Amino acid sequence: MVESERFKHALQQGLNAHKIGEDLTGKIEMVIDRRLSELTPQLVKEMVQSIIKQHLGWLVVWGGVFGGVLGAIFGLA
Repeated sequence: MVESERFKHALQQGLNAHKIGEDLTGKIEMVIDRRLSELTPQLVKEMVQSIIKQHLGWLVVWGGVFGGVLGAIFGLA
């Protein structure tokens, strides 16, 4: 009987965990949907520009440096 009680308890905990997971997923979906409904095309454009500036700014700098060096080498050749 003890094993049966343990099994029932474990099964109940599993079902509760599943319900909690579904509830949490639903709440996360609601937050995401609410946030997406607040976005305007202008706001998206500004966010993308900010991300590009923050994460790809070094690419512009090094591209200019390497482009200048290669241009000078090919110009002298």
